[in-house]
Amino acid sequence: MTGTTPVPPTMTALLLTGPEQVRTAEVPTPELRPGHCLVAVRYVGLCGTDLGFWDGSSNYVHDGLKNYPFVPGHEWSGQIVAVAEDIDEDIDGDGAIHGARVGERVAGHNFRPCGTCSQCAEGRIASCPQRSEMGVLGPEPGAAAQFLHVPAHTLVRLPDEVTDQEAALLEPCSAAMHAVDRLGITATDRVAVLGGGTLGLAAAQLARARGAKVALYDPAAPARALATELGLDTDPPENAPHGTFTAVIEASGAPAAVRATPLLCAHGARVAQLGTPHHPVDGMPTAELVLRDITLHGVLSGIAHWKPLLDAVASGALRLSPLIDAVLPYDRPRDAYLRLADGGRIRPKVLLELT
Repeated sequence: MTGTTPVPPTMTALLLTGPEQVRTAEVPTPELRPGHCLVAVRYVGLCGTDLGFWDGSSNYVHDGLKNYPFVPGHEWSGQIVAVAEDIDEDIDGDGAIHGARVGERVAGHNFRPCGTCSQCAEGRIASCPQRSEMGVLGPEPGAAAQFLHVPAHTLVRLPDEVTDQEAALLEPCSAAMHAVDRLGITATDRVAVLGGGTLGLAAAQLARARGAKVALYDPAAPARALATELGLDTDPPENAPHGTFTAVIEASGAPAAVRATPLLCAHGARVAQLGTPHHPVDGMPTAELVLRDITLHGVLSGIAHWKPLLDAVASGALRLSPLIDAVLPYDRPRDAYLRLADGGRIRPKVLLELT
């Protein structure tokens, strides 16, 4: 190791053992492998994917892509406590971390590609058919543990302006940054964002930071209230004007929002499908995609978009703290999941504090 702080041989981790079944367990601390760092986890963010694992509705579970018991958590922040000997401290990883040093505050993406397929060769690691996703897909354990063993190249260093709690929201928000970048949003655009969850609120703020005229639509009054708190124009979906917007970001995955998306588009508009519908969407007006000459982008993750995302958070253009509903200690995971399941929350994100 190039550096280390004392690390115990065992650690506490959270285990989801079945629907609505969660407990703490003492497990071996991961051994440091070449190319990796050991991170002391500070915060883990819980999202809709985690809720699906909690209540048993997850397609990952139903399709056999994730099996109980497992350590959940794919949105996280922490501090490096050990670095493998082969990690050059002067190597830049993904444009955002300069080396990997003990004591640095970090976050990172959760994709673990095979490294040998054609998609990996082209740099499209999020499309690797053999990939695992930490805490989500495949056997890779999640971040809800005292220590996390991660490839150094997946890490980003956190600037002083970004808090550890805000950093636990970076992983989902990188997808929102990807959507805004993919659409090439500029000050000339009129942008509709459908959905007032973490993805939608982040995308709306990021589009606004580029000078675009942005409106966020959500049927839930609490979501609209938070959007208003963030200074965003907001309305119920039924008030969204048709044929108006040069860019639309569908950030909810709700069937009604997916069906409405083409109708909101002006001729030649661009669409980012950022939300993930859980089932086929009946009644989709697909002909409108043709008649309005719409360009449709499916947006998966945001691995290559962390650096501009960090800049946006550090500058205050993207405010993440208002999105946090509750921060609960790791020994109250059931309370955290129940809070996540509470549809009356104004703020979308629940955090677990690990250390």
